[in-house]
Amino acid sequence: MVSLVTTESTVKMLIERLNWPVRLTRWQTARELGVLLSSKDYSNLATEVYLDWLSSRQFESEITSALVVLFCTPESSLPSSQAVVDSISKPSILADLMLQAIYGPIQMKREWENLHSPEVSRLYKPETYFLNHRSVYVPPLLGNEFEKLEKETGFPFICQWAFEWHQLMESTKAPYSSHPYYFVEPSLTRSGIFGQFSQRQCDVYQSAYLRALACAVDCCYLPEDLAAGVALHALPLNRGLGELNIAERPVWLSDIPEKCINPEESLEPLARNLIKPGLEQEDMRPVVLKTPMSADVAEFSNVSIRAILASTDFEYREHCSLRGGLILPLPDGVTIKGILGKKNISNFTSSGIAGAAAPLCLDLFPVPMGLWLVDYLRFGIPLPAPYVFENDVEVACSSNCIEVISSGKKVASWKVWHDRWTPLHAKDGATRCGMLTELREDEISKAQDRHGMALGWLVELNVWKQKEEHEPFELSRRREFFFD
Repeated sequence: MVSLVTTESTVKMLIERLNWPVRLTRWQTARELGVLLSSKDYSNLATEVYLDWLSSRQFESEITSALVVLFCTPESSLPSSQAVVDSISKPSILADLMLQAIYGPIQMKREWENLHSPEVSRLYKPETYFLNHRSVYVPPLLGNEFEKLEKETGFPFICQWAFEWHQLMESTKAPYSSHPYYFVEPSLTRSGIFGQFSQRQCDVYQSAYLRALACAVDCCYLPEDLAAGVALHALPLNRGLGELNIAERPVWLSDIPEKCINPEESLEPLARNLIKPGLEQEDMRPVVLKTPMSADVAEFSNVSIRAILASTDFEYREHCSLRGGLILPLPDGVTIKGILGKKNISNFTSSGIAGAAAPLCLDLFPVPMGLWLVDYLRFGIPLPAPYVFENDVEVACSSNCIEVISSGKKVASWKVWHDRWTPLHAKDGATRCGMLTELREDEISKAQDRHGMALGWLVELNVWKQKEEHEPFELSRRREFFFD
C-alpha cells in the first residue's frame, strides 16, 4: 500500500494545532513549528506552509497565534519580515506590536485602521449571547478595560465590541461554542471540574476586541500608544514563556507527596525531606514546592511547601495570609524580563496568634501573561520577594527556567513540570503541574539577618474528592507551620 502521508501534509496538520482547543497544545505547537523553521532539512517547506496559513486566516486572533511561532524561532531562521507582513490576511494593532518585537522597526502596512466596522450607533443593543458569554470565552479583564475606557473617553467600547462580534459572526459563520464534551464530560463540569480550553468563540471575541480598538483609534477617541497597551491584553503568549522547556519531575520527590494524604501522618517530617539544601542545585535550597499527588491516589490534589520569614515567637493561626502577589510590567510588552522594584516587607507581613510573619516568595504576575497560559499559571510564578535582597534583582527567562539575577549571577530559579497533565482542574485549583523555586542558601541567611527573622515553613495539602459519583468535588485541606 502506498502511504498518502507526506512531509507537507504532516506540517500542514501540525500548524492546524494552533487552533486546537487545548491551550497548552497551541504553545507546544508553536515551539515545534519554530524548530521546523530553523531546521536545515525542513525550513523551506515549513516557511511555505507557514506563510500560506497566515494568508488564509479568518480572524485577527489566528494571526497573532501564528506570530507566536516566530517568538519561538531563532532570529537567524526567521522568514523575511516583508514576506510575513505581505502574508497577513487579518492585520491588527497587536500583530504590529508582535512584529516589532520580533523584527525590530519595520515598515507596517497599518491596514488594521480601515478593517473595522463603522462606529456603532449609541442606540445599538448588544445581543444577549454576547453579554452572557464575554467573560466565558475571554478573561474578564478585557471587558473591564473597555468599561474603564468608555467612562474616560465617551466612546461606546462595549457596544462597538458587540457590534464587531456580530459582524464577524455574520461574515465567518462561526459556531456558537457549546460545552467541550469531547474533552470533559458534562457530569464532571456539574461536579465542579473545569477545563482550560479555547473554542471558536474565543477567536470571535478576541478579534472583535481588536477591531473595536482599531475603530476607537481611527475615530480619534483613543491615542494609538494607549490602544497598543490595551491590545496587549489579547497577547496569546509571553515571549519568554514561549522558550521555556517543561522539566522532568524531580526524582527526589519519590512517593513523599502521596504519603501526605494519610490523616494520621504529620506533614512536618514528610515536608522536611523536600526542603533540604542541594536537592536540585548546589548551594541552593527549595523555598517553594508545589506538586500534585499521583493521579491514582487523588487526581485533583496538590501539596505545597513555602518558606516563611517569621519572628521567633510566631504562632501560626488558621487563615493567616502568608502569600502575596507582585505585578511585573514587561518593558517591551511581550517578554518576561525586567527589574523587580523595591517592596517593603511590612506590606506583606501578617500577625499570628503571636508574633508576625511574611512570605519569603511572592507570586509574580507578568503583565501581560498571555491568554494561552492565563489559566495554566493562574496563581502566578513564585519567586523570592524583592525585600529578600539588599539590591535590585532582575528577572529573565532561559530555556530551562525563569531566573532571578543579582550582580550578574543567578541567585534563584523557578521551573515547572507535568505529572500526567490534563487541561482539567477543580474549582479554585490548578492543573496537574508541579513547580519548584530555589534560592541560594547565603541569600536566605542574609535575608534572615537583615529582617531579624527566623526561617519557617508552611506546608499545605489540598485534595478535592467526591463522596459519591456525580456529587460535587469538595475540598479537604490541612496546613502545618514549623520552624527550620
